[in-house]
Amino acid sequence: MELSTERLIIIPLKLHQFKLLLDGVDKFEKALKLSASNECLEEHTQEAMKGLYEEAVKNRDRYLWYTNWQIILKSENKSIGSACFMKCPDENGQIEIGYGINSTYQNNGYMTEAAQAICEWAISQSDVSIIIAETEKNNIASHKVLQKCGMKKYKETGERILWRIKAVV
Repeated sequence: MELSTERLIIIPLKLHQFKLLLDGVDKFEKALKLSASNECLEEHTQEAMKGLYEEAVKNRDRYLWYTNWQIILKSENKSIGSACFMKCPDENGQIEIGYGINSTYQNNGYMTEAAQAICEWAISQSDVSIIIAETEKNNIASHKVLQKCGMKKYKETGERILWRIKAVV
């Protein structure tokens, strides 16, 4: 499975691909025949992804909710960022999305394009009725991404803003 937009291909990683990414971005890129990004996972990102990978292994039948979704720029055949869901939809049909894009590719609309595609896919699933996201109050770029995806602020706590969009029924 993959999602395709005008400029991007978004691939939810299979478990063996996700493991490769955790073993090293360069190994992952080589295995998927992607152009080298010369990126590496930051320590906190590596730890978070390791936790998601472990949950994906435990929930193989629902791994799409735990895996990493790689964002590939078609024109360069290069991974420029990723997104993920934090877990399966809960009893209220709520899921949380997280994402990031390599600094070189920021401010070009790529994250908005990817987030819109991923949110559209998620909301089309029968067990999803709400998508939420959390940002830091000073992360204006991320606020703009979420607003363009149709999300609205619904709560502020300390240094964080919570966002959501509900499915149209």
